Amino acid sequence: MTAVPALSHTQVAESDRAAVQVWLDECAAAWVTQDAERMFRMATDDVEWVNIVGMHWRGQAQVVAVHDLYLNTMFKGVPMSLKSIESIRSVGSDVVIAVVRWSIGQFSPPDGSTVPAADDRMTLVFRRTPAGLQLVHGANVQINAVAEQFDPSNGPPRPN
Repeated sequence: MTAVPALSHTQVAESDRAAVQVWLDECAAAWVTQDAERMFRMATDDVEWVNIVGMHWRGQAQVVAVHDLYLNTMFKGVPMSLKSIESIRSVGSDVVIAVVRWSIGQFSPPDGSTVPAADDRMTLVFRRTPAGLQLVHGANVQINAVAEQFDPSNGPPRPN
């Protein structure tokens, strides 16, 4: 049986950290310019994406098309900024997983409601390729600030 290192002992190459940061920088810049193609330039053809309400898109063409639609409608002019890289770790020899936190401004989805400004937590899975790290999967979850204060892993509840 092969031993699997504990999470705290998983080493991540500095080049992997840098490549993840480049993807995050490109994502943020693409958001501002509503450029979905740029956002997924460093993604595989079979990339998958799960958005904050659970929609699941498959393949670069579909992922880019839906992001293009949303970036140019409900997210147009909505601020987004990277708050932190919460973790980066290697899984085997060719996969890197990053968990990051973004701040997203208020927006109105297609149903006409208003979604207040909030933070999102995004899990990104990258695969090492000859072209460098390429995104293969992304999942985005809106953080519920009220529930977050009751996260038992953070100790006693702390009011906002």
